Amino acid sequence: MLNNDDLLNAIKQAAMDAVRASKPTTGIEAEIISLEPLKIKVDQKLTLTKEFLIITNEMNLKLKKGKVLLLQLQGGQRYVVLGTL
Repeated sequence: MLNNDDLLNAIKQAAMDAVRASKPTTGIEAEIISLEPLKIKVDQKLTLTKEFLIITNEMNLKLKKGKVLLLQLQGGQRYVVLGTL
């Protein structure tokens, strides 16, 4: 039979698992590897194209090859280009 501490820990773990599964927003360092067509390399397995990116008008004018900071939106399908590093 579970005591109060065990029950509380089980509830905390379930809540933490639910938050991780929802993929909350995350900041990510990435690298622009091509401007035309736009390609941003997040890691060895993931390179993003324009379809997955949200770029403000101001950032669009400043894009150049190099490091950028991305904000991965909840769900992990879209990324906001926050700025250059």
